Amino acid sequence: MAKRQQAPRDIAAAPRGSTKGEVTCPADPPTLANVLNVRSVEASGKPALPGDDWRPALGSPHLVSTNSAQDLQLSRIVELEIIPRLMLMHSTQPTRERRPLPAPTMTDEHVHTLARLAVEGDADSASSYVRALLDAGASQEQVFLDLLAPCARWMGELWEQDRFDFSQVTIGLWRLQRVLHEQGRRSAQFSHSGADGLRALLAAVPGAQHTFGVIMAAEFFSRSGWDVDCEPKASWTELRARLKRNWYDMFGLSVSTSDSIPEVASGILDMREASANRDVFVMVGGPMAAQIPDLAQLCGADSMACEASVAVQAANGGVARRVKRA
Repeated sequence: MAKRQQAPRDIAAAPRGSTKGEVTCPADPPTLANVLNVRSVEASGKPALPGDDWRPALGSPHLVSTNSAQDLQLSRIVELEIIPRLMLMHSTQPTRERRPLPAPTMTDEHVHTLARLAVEGDADSASSYVRALLDAGASQEQVFLDLLAPCARWMGELWEQDRFDFSQVTIGLWRLQRVLHEQGRRSAQFSHSGADGLRALLAAVPGAQHTFGVIMAAEFFSRSGWDVDCEPKASWTELRARLKRNWYDMFGLSVSTSDSIPEVASGILDMREASANRDVFVMVGGPMAAQIPDLAQLCGADSMACEASVAVQAANGGVARRVKRA
C-alpha cells in the first residue's frame, strides 16, 4: 500500500527547472489525477498498465484569487483525468447480473380499468394505460390476448346488461382499436417472415355490431408475416367480389351469434364457389368458437380457433397441408 502511494508523490516532487540565484519553488502536492489513478488500481486489484500511473502534469489548481486559469485547469482535469479514471474504476468492478422485472399478470382489475378509461376517459387515457403496462414489463402478446380481447368481451357483456349503452361501447371499442393499431405499428419492424407470400381475407359476419375481434386477428396475422385484407363491415356481395378478384390462401370469418350460423354456412359455400383459389382454407372464429365446439362443421369451414394466436398457427398448418397435397 505504501509503495502504491509513493509513486505519485515521487513524480509530483520532481523539482522544477531553476537557475542559479533563483528561489526554487516548493514541489506541488499530488494532483487529483495521481490520487484517482492510485485509487482505481487499488479498487481493481490489477496492476496499472504501462504509463497508466502518470500523465503530464497540468499544474495544481491553486485556489487563490490571482489564479486566472483556475476554471480552465479544473475543467481540463475533469474532462481529461477524472472522467476517464471513474470509467476505468467502473469497468474493472465485477458487475452483478440484473434480472429482468417479472411481467405483470393481467387480472380482471386491469381489464375493468382499461374498459373504464376507454369509455369514460379522454382519447389518450386507454393508450397511456397500455403503454404504462408495457413499460412495466408486459409483452404485446399479453396486452393483445389477456387485456384487449377480454376488455372488448367485457364491454359487450355490460352492453347486454344495459350497464353501457350502444354509444359508450362504440366509443370504447373504437379506442381499443386505436390502441391495437398503435401497438401493431410499433411491432411491425419485428414481424417475422414465417408466412411469406401467404394472403388472408378476414371479415365479420355481415351486419355484426362490434368487430374488434376480427381486427385483432388481422394484427396477429400481419405480425406473423401474412398479407392481410381486413373487411369487418363488408357485405356478402363485397366479400364474394374480393375473393373472386384476388387470390387468397385463407378466408376467415368471425361469428358472434348462434343465430347467424345457417347464414354463415350458406355464405361460406358461396365464397368457396366464387374464390379464385378453388382450394382456399376457410376458418371461423369469434365468440361462438368458444361456445360451440363443432362450429367449423356447422358452418362448413375447414378449421376454427378461439384466439387469434391459435388461428395463425391453424392457418399456417392448414395452408401448408394444402400446398403439399397439391
